Amino acid sequence: MTRFFNTDIADLAHQLTLSPRRLRLSQISRIDELLGILDPDRAYPFDFVCYRITRYRKRRTPAGDSIPGKALISDLITLVETISRKANLSVAELGEPCCTYDELAKELKVSTKTLRRWRSRGLMGLRLVYQDGVNRLAFRRRTIDRFVESNKELVARGASFKQLTVAERERIVDRARQLIADGPIKLHAAATIIAQESGRAVETVRYTLRRHDDAHREAALFANKGKTVWCERYEGVWRCHENGESAKTIARAFACPQKEIHSILRQVQVGRWSEPPMSWVHNELFDAPNADQIILDGPEPTAESQATPRVPKGLPSYLESLYRTPLLSREQEQDLFRRYNFLKYQTDKVLKSIDPACVTKTEFQRAADLMSEIDAVRQRIVEANLRLVVSIAKKHVGWSPRFFETISDGNMSLMRAVEGFDYARGNKFSTYASWAIMKNYARSVPEEYYHASRYVTGQESVLEVAADRSTDSVSPADHQKVRELIAESLQMLDEREREIVSNHFGLSPDEEPMTLEQLGRRFGVTKERVRQIEKRALAQLKTVLAPSLMDTFAT
Repeated sequence: MTRFFNTDIADLAHQLTLSPRRLRLSQISRIDELLGILDPDRAYPFDFVCYRITRYRKRRTPAGDSIPGKALISDLITLVETISRKANLSVAELGEPCCTYDELAKELKVSTKTLRRWRSRGLMGLRLVYQDGVNRLAFRRRTIDRFVESNKELVARGASFKQLTVAERERIVDRARQLIADGPIKLHAAATIIAQESGRAVETVRYTLRRHDDAHREAALFANKGKTVWCERYEGVWRCHENGESAKTIARAFACPQKEIHSILRQVQVGRWSEPPMSWVHNELFDAPNADQIILDGPEPTAESQATPRVPKGLPSYLESLYRTPLLSREQEQDLFRRYNFLKYQTDKVLKSIDPACVTKTEFQRAADLMSEIDAVRQRIVEANLRLVVSIAKKHVGWSPRFFETISDGNMSLMRAVEGFDYARGNKFSTYASWAIMKNYARSVPEEYYHASRYVTGQESVLEVAADRSTDSVSPADHQKVRELIAESLQMLDEREREIVSNHFGLSPDEEPMTLEQLGRRFGVTKERVRQIEKRALAQLKTVLAPSLMDTFAT
């Protein structure tokens, strides 16, 4: 789907595609003229843009926000491509010279990738059907001349660019390896240093390093998509720390001062906190000058008086403990989510202000304290809502062997819901979390489990419903008697009930069992209506078969 920055331009694109096709070329020419006078650093009202393209002026006071020039240029480029594609214009209809991507790149002595970048600067292209029937992006001669005249320096610089040689690429990669060996560094930082040393553009260096990593995935320099890369020494120190070794022992093993080990551990820990970037649900209150005092220093709301919940008998100790955790009131819930997201907002600012190559003790301690507070608030929210997960899991799988596995899966959904809940909308978190948990269960709980637990799915199951509850084994002859009784009892049902029961449970020897949905299509009713009819029929069969089966097995 075509995307526009401005919704008014998107609506205009739809309207232009519905206008007479004969107007299409004049509309495209007016858009081209408009692109020639737009300044990327200015903003323009939509009414001005609409009039320049359609020659239609609305009879009202202009309203709405102005469109930034840079976004407007991009939207107009997209607009031309959209309306020309919808009109299915041909090269013959254009009636003037035009160039394809490759032809224009050869003429201006630049790459097609450079032309794609220039399109965001106003190089307008339109979709035309060529003689071979292929729809291609083409550039009119008048558009090319206008763009070249307006961007002489840009075009000259692009034409003078020389492609990197193989030796230059190898030098860029070798230099990146040296920078990584010296200490942790990000892709952009490495590209900036190499660009200054080599005289190449930062984007050129970054593109070269990315291509190298794509071609050598096993030995990629920036395998984690441009994030901080730790040298082998840093990773070795961190692994020792995770294994429980003290800083003194690690310093002795790596033959370096203990102070350096502490510095490395701080750098790696801050890097791990920063990747992936911290996310939170923003609120206008976070930007207030005294937000700390309002959100963090203010007293917590008092809990509502709650009766001690009755703990069902026979519950495992884990589930019993959930009933001892009090539920949150609406005010407590909003306060905790406000604190939680504000702490993440503060932590993100602190982490971004830290130089990853030189983390001081004060900076590290501040970030560590904030991370501890975040974990504590998250834990309170999750613990207060664990009963919700148990309740929903019980409805889906009951007291089955998969019960605790389903609870564990639901707990993960609950924790993800904590991250995305916006308390400012006024909804209860339990409502938001319930939908998230049930949506996850709809994918994770197998569909066949629903059918096995909710519906009788075979002839032997019918026998279980109707048969005597005694523990004596049943012989094949007895089974035959039961089947005969079922066949006789089916005659007591009306024709539709008899066909539904027989076809669903496969009682007819020559027919495969049919699903409720298939039966619904056969009788022209919904699946739920078929289930209701079947339930009523089975209830009748049970009352008839029960005494008959008792007599059968008594003889």
